[in-house]
Amino acid sequence: MKLFRVASAMVLALVAGGGAWAQGKGESVKFQDYPGIGNMLVRVAISKGYCDKYGIKCSLQPIPSGPLGAQAMLAKSIDASFIPAEIMVGAITKGAKMKMVVGGAVANTANLIAGNHTPVPNAGKGWPAFMQDLKGKKIGVPARGSLMETTTTWMLLKSGLKAEDVTFVAVGGPVTAYGALVSKQVDGIMMFEPGPSLCDVLGTCKVIWRGALDRQPAEQYALNGGGSNLVFTQDYIERNPHVIESVIKAVKDADAFINGAGNFEETVKIAETFFKFDMPKGDEVLRASLKAALEAKAYSAAINRNSVKAGLDFLVETRQIDKAPPVSEFVFDKAP
Repeated sequence: MKLFRVASAMVLALVAGGGAWAQGKGESVKFQDYPGIGNMLVRVAISKGYCDKYGIKCSLQPIPSGPLGAQAMLAKSIDASFIPAEIMVGAITKGAKMKMVVGGAVANTANLIAGNHTPVPNAGKGWPAFMQDLKGKKIGVPARGSLMETTTTWMLLKSGLKAEDVTFVAVGGPVTAYGALVSKQVDGIMMFEPGPSLCDVLGTCKVIWRGALDRQPAEQYALNGGGSNLVFTQDYIERNPHVIESVIKAVKDADAFINGAGNFEETVKIAETFFKFDMPKGDEVLRASLKAALEAKAYSAAINRNSVKAGLDFLVETRQIDKAPPVSEFVFDKAP
């Protein structure tokens, strides 16, 4: 009987300790970050001690674009990139193996913005009427051939216009794009945050369409839930399953905090420790960007597989790829 009790106690200890055994053992994990509000779930996980809680040491490396982040991950200068399926697909079709492990900023990031100097008489009429206001205009996008240009072109075609009805201009990220807009170098921009927040706070431009919130066109709204996620190489996942489990747990805790009632002011303070907008009312722009992201339910540990598929279908429709690979090639099977 005594031997039985000892054995039972050992079994219970093993079961109770199983979760701890799956945790990290002090490994360092370096994630891609972006300027602006960037990789907020990992920023919160670091600041609130969630990475330490699960036995890993998290750090961030600013890399200003998705393709560069994917390259850095494949070159092993970082462990995790912060990218959407649209960035992954090129590498995957060429044989690279990588998976979304946990969510990051899952909302559709596209926003159509017009300068105050640009007449937009159809802005209040909704989709697709407002697209007519772009005809003959110069539209700024981060880079030629970027997802923002592809999105604009698709919306033009869907509304009965042609890609040639506008002139695309590469204007860089949100801050330089905003400068090009208010100086009238371009008439409008298709841009991610903090582009819309700059307009809202400073009143120098107007947001016509928000991909994260506007339900039309339906194909664009369907992308919400599968946006930019934390991506690791398949090799890293297989060699470090306990680290991957810790990353998922830490990001889930960050999700619960950042979306928790009453935590907004602390979230703002965390964001400010990593990045500040060096411009008039920069603190207000930061707050507006965070509020917009929370309203769009952008910060989620969960990855919506249907939204990832919608993104791949979009790439097929816009002829960026011939055939969509299965979602299982993009999302880790144990991802939330």
